[in-house]
Amino acid sequence: MLNPIDFSNQKILVTGASSGIGKTTAMYLSNLGASLVLHGRNREGLYQTKELLNGTNHTLISSDLTELDDVSNIFEQAVSDGVKLNGLVYSAGVMPIIPLPQLTREKIRAIMDINFYSYIEMIRQFAKKKYSNDGNIVAVSSIASLQPEACQTIYSASKSAMNAATQSLSFELVKKNIRINTIFPGVVRPENVMADDDLNQLAGPQILGLIRSDDVAGAIAFLLSDMAKFITGRSLYFDAGRLG
Repeated sequence: MLNPIDFSNQKILVTGASSGIGKTTAMYLSNLGASLVLHGRNREGLYQTKELLNGTNHTLISSDLTELDDVSNIFEQAVSDGVKLNGLVYSAGVMPIIPLPQLTREKIRAIMDINFYSYIEMIRQFAKKKYSNDGNIVAVSSIASLQPEACQTIYSASKSAMNAATQSLSFELVKKNIRINTIFPGVVRPENVMADDDLNQLAGPQILGLIRSDDVAGAIAFLLSDMAKFITGRSLYFDAGRLG
């Protein structure tokens, strides 16, 4: 039978792969045949993710994405085996809750560094022919970019910047046969955490309830696949019906 989401013979770079949605996405994609390049700052966490993957043709790279001058080194390592990348999942990021009196310029810069500036640099490198064979990019944004809560000022702003940049970049990247999209998860149940009253309250506006990270991973796989070959520059709402 035809499998419309088959990543055999594809190499995909996943950032933020040591935990959360990045980790789950790497596991999901490996089950669909992909070779993964796992990236994150927590090397031990990357090893733990790698142990959970199907197949053996996986690589891990540990570095700090905010060191923009070193991003090209990530791609050099990713293709050091002579095989170019077919996809990029940008799941790295921080989700701070910072009230206005504590919102210093340093904190703003730190959040934008990882949530936005590094995202743009990763795309710039991925788009180079020496690193990718055409391919697809999916970035993990947030429903907070459209409906933020209190004290999410810079977090929501950084994700909104990601969304706007993605729309603009789609017009440039199509010339390189690269699609680019974002996904807007709502409240996702953290890894190894059962639902509790606090989580249920946060997810209250989500009429379909708490979201599982492997379901988000499935939606990311869809956007990476040929099933989404006519989708680019778009944001997939994955908010369990939060926004009417």
